[in-house]
Amino acid sequence: MGTTQRIVPGVPGQPNWKNLNKAITDIAKTVEKENSQQNDTPDDPDKAATEYQNLVLRRNNHLKSAFRNLVKTGGGSNIISSGKSSSLGKAGIRSSKKIAGFFSGVSSGGLQQALIDIGFGSLNGKKIQDVVDFLLIYCSDSNTGMDETAANKASSEVFNELAEQTGNDLDKFEELIKGSVEGNGLADILCRFWGLYIFEHLSQRFQEKITQQKGEFISNETFKIIKDDILGQVRVLNEQREVSKIDWKGEDGQKAIESIFQSIINIIGDENSN
Repeated sequence: MGTTQRIVPGVPGQPNWKNLNKAITDIAKTVEKENSQQNDTPDDPDKAATEYQNLVLRRNNHLKSAFRNLVKTGGGSNIISSGKSSSLGKAGIRSSKKIAGFFSGVSSGGLQQALIDIGFGSLNGKKIQDVVDFLLIYCSDSNTGMDETAANKASSEVFNELAEQTGNDLDKFEELIKGSVEGNGLADILCRFWGLYIFEHLSQRFQEKITQQKGEFISNETFKIIKDDILGQVRVLNEQREVSKIDWKGEDGQKAIESIFQSIINIIGDENSN
């Protein structure tokens, strides 16, 4: 069954799916318009520049509307960040806590022991892809709904990025994880996870529809813009956070994860309160 056929309201009494759908479609229209302008030779360059600036402004407003309505479909920022939403948040919280817990275990006991503790076994003869594949299973949810799929895809991108950063070297992979826990790196990784997770919720629901309506090129460009915007906001947010050394396996770690998620939901949804 196609993605667009699976769009159903996640929260009773929250009729924001139509608004979210319109916002995503409007973003795609600005991409389509920009692409058309780029293929034309303007008679009046100054007028063309003004039209482009107005187009970017409209797109930014549509992006804000999309993020705001995504939060509303989940019942609001407080409902989502506490894991009480039926459509958004629960799987992300579960996966992020597993990621943080694993990183904390590597920091305290090393990669081998941390993997043994979660059922992987010995590293002898294993490659980093074996570890990454196992971690994706460990951090994933057995359910197969949109929320779980979004969390699984976000986890996959995060772990594969880390593997690439270390040149697929297990020793360097371990060093990177340890260093991230000792400094602000884990908070950075969790922020990126949440950004990717939110993007996947939008991509799952609407990319197929935009592809059908506007074609693959416009669809790909639209969702690249959406993804870059989310990750850009997340990156700026985390640069403003002061993260001291946290016991990521303990209560402080859980509070930090929920705080990061709450901050991200607030900033993308433009909500200071629910």
